Amino acid sequence: MIVNADITIFNRRYDAAERTEQFYPSRIKGVSLYKRRGTTAQNQEISSADVFTVRIPIDADMEGKTYMEAMAYEALSDDDFSGYWTLQPGAIIVRGLVESDEPIPEVDLEKAYPDVIRIVNFTDNTDRATDAMKHWRVGGV
Repeated sequence: MIVNADITIFNRRYDAAERTEQFYPSRIKGVSLYKRRGTTAQNQEISSADVFTVRIPIDADMEGKTYMEAMAYEALSDDDFSGYWTLQPGAIIVRGLVESDEPIPEVDLEKAYPDVIRIVNFTDNTDRATDAMKHWRVGGV
């Protein structure tokens, strides 16, 4: 797999103290990011938009964090989730490495990074093929 980008995934978690959803960053170095022009259908309207495919190799540099399935990630306590990342619909990907580890509200995230990728779907391809081909495939707009 040819890698051409580094990304930061912002996972969504509900912050009970703030009574808002916060997005927590996880940096991943060495992914394949592909953008093409496509069509999307939302609310019975078809529109043209950039469509992204991101492939995260199982051996990408995740800065010591471990992938965890979304349901298990959401069940983690506030003290335990910082060592993990997940893929979830509605999570946000930013191309490049965001240096801050602080959570950020969605509105501020969109202001700071105008070209965000929203995760629409994903596939776990880490249990088949050779080690060189194992990856997570992420589709986004």
